[in-house]
Formats: sequence, structure tokens, C-alpha cells
Amino acid sequence: MQFQGGSCMTNYLKQKDLEEMGFGSRVTIWKKVKMKEFPAPMKFGNGVNSPNVWHREDIDEYVQNLRRIAKSKGVNYERRKYST
Repeated sequence: MQFQGGSCMTNYLKQKDLEEMGFGSRVTIWKKVKMKEFPAPMKFGNGVNSPNVWHREDIDEYVQNLRRIAKSKGVNYERRKYST
């Protein structure tokens, strides 16, 4: 989901995008958010039905931190690219 404004474009991810990227189910994602183990979303609007979205940058930073932790523990992995 992309929004354009002026000369800057910011990327946002929906819960479904996170699930497809392998971060777990809806319940898992929200449990991790509640326990502050996963970035919190922002909400567009004040209504009950306003969508929750995550900044792609926050998710990218989260993944980088996971990779740093894995590397510090000696975990060797092959870098994989994900698409949304």
C-alpha cells in the first residue's frame, strides 16, 4: 500500500502484508506488539474501522536487528529478499 504526497513517497504495510512476509498470524503479530517485541502500527484516522499500518522502514529496521542478533550468536544464514 503506497501513498504519494508531494515529492516524497512513504511505504506502508498492512497486517496481511506482514503475514505474507512470514511474521506470523494476526494473533502472533498483535501478541508481539503488545509485548513490545514487534514495532507498533500507526492508525490512519480515529474511527474504529480505520486501518492499522506499519511503516516499511520500521519493519526493515526490525529485520536488521534480528539479523544482528543472529549474527552475534553465530547463526549463519543466506540473505533472502522478500517482496510485497
